[in-house]
Amino acid sequence: MDRIKLIVSDIDGTLVDKSETIPQELIRAVEACRKAGIIFALATGRTTELVKPFMEKLKIDAPCIAGNGAYIIQGSKCLTDHGFSIEPVRDIIKRADALGLTVTISTTEHERALRETGYVREHKRFGNRFTELLPFESIDWEHGRFQKVMIMDEERTGVIQEFTERLEPMRELYWITTFSSKAVELGPKNCNKATGVRELAGILNIPLRQVMACGDYRNDIEMLELAGYGVAVANALPEVKEKAVYVARNSYALGVAEAIKALCFSEYGGSHAGTP
Repeated sequence: MDRIKLIVSDIDGTLVDKSETIPQELIRAVEACRKAGIIFALATGRTTELVKPFMEKLKIDAPCIAGNGAYIIQGSKCLTDHGFSIEPVRDIIKRADALGLTVTISTTEHERALRETGYVREHKRFGNRFTELLPFESIDWEHGRFQKVMIMDEERTGVIQEFTERLEPMRELYWITTFSSKAVELGPKNCNKATGVRELAGILNIPLRQVMACGDYRNDIEMLELAGYGVAVANALPEVKEKAVYVARNSYALGVAEAIKALCFSEYGGSHAGTP
């Protein structure tokens, strides 16, 4: 088996739980990778302002995938950008906002909510998100270029089904994914974490067979299948574990650290693939 040269990890549900705490075990594992010449990067649905704290904590200077593959950032630079217009879904967004649902719209720089909801208030406590609102009437529908739209029903009333159905005809324009009965997201067509990993590997000139991808949810499956080494943490969904070549015994960051040790630094020299 090929030696791993690039590790790409999802953040939410993979590296962190809701506390967003990074354990020392992962920090040490990433440092070990750095010393061994293995690049550690992130692949997330988050925007630049929400990725940077993790890049700083883990001392990542490599390019990272944001917006579920919509763009790749390195430091303050945006290396790739697949922005899109949201004019075709204007009425859908208006309807969601009128119902008081959480609607967020992301650019390469930040994520903004149309109104303050429980979700927005909860995340404001982290201090680096939703610092400003983006009222419906202030959106640049004609010229604005965006990377992601999320509609969330925090109360799980079932109304998300309405928006999933209304967005279905838009699949020719957007990449659309539903998170159970709670939320639906749309992004640029033909862009997801897998296309982001492909672009990132190309930028770094690393063959996909030498890439390790770590995830926990359905929107991570494509990149786990694309990478030479797909890793699922213990708390991952069953269908994600089915696609992985390595399923960690541990959850979240401890599972990622475990996989790094097993696949990159074990006596197998990175050739081990399978559940330990």
